[in-house]
Amino acid sequence: MSSTPELTYQELASVILKHVGITVNVHRLSHRLTTFADIGVDSLGILAVVRELENRRGVDLGPTAAQDCPTPRQLVTRLREARNGVV
Repeated sequence: MSSTPELTYQELASVILKHVGITVNVHRLSHRLTTFADIGVDSLGILAVVRELENRRGVDLGPTAAQDCPTPRQLVTRLREARNGVV
């Protein structure tokens, strides 16, 4: 298990702003039904976000993480699972 703190939705919003150029409401990000498409992040943007999170956290989310996680909530869960050795 990693000693890196859990990813917050605030940090995820910061990564999206930096790599995709979209400002996102943190509460909207955390809503279980909000998809990346809903907030204007396309597939290339999701790939950029996934790669940045992998680099920041030192984990491999797997080659299909961008496809498997259409919602920010699913991506946060995937990252948590990767940190705990589940992915």
